[in-house]
Amino acid sequence: MNLIFDTNVLIAAFSTHGICHSLFEYALENCKIITSNYILDELDKVLKNKFKLPQSQTDQIKFFLIESCFIVEYKTFNQQVSRDKSDDPVLGIIDKNKIDYLISGDKDLLILKNYKDVPIISPRELWDIFKQDS
Repeated sequence: MNLIFDTNVLIAAFSTHGICHSLFEYALENCKIITSNYILDELDKVLKNKFKLPQSQTDQIKFFLIESCFIVEYKTFNQQVSRDKSDDPVLGIIDKNKIDYLISGDKDLLILKNYKDVPIISPRELWDIFKQDS
């Protein structure tokens, strides 16, 4: 199963020991996690600016993701695709790669429900899928 974890889910996975953390750990062992330099850079920026993490910690997280995930290219769009244009590079990953699910807590993405036949689901919905598969 090829998964994209949106930035907000990755932040939750690294900052709490809740459902996003458990999902990410399970996915590391059982799925292929797809990400991009856009998501990694956005994650780095949010962790530094919003959460005030020191650069050394954000570098460790980014290095871990680079080593653990598949970094792929994404399509850039001439026109805005989603309600929030900052989400378009995440959708652009789907255009260039085989993806089974995009996992997000972002209402601007979740309202789409799917993009190019790829379901956009919440962490709770992925949890339910993992429970059914086990």
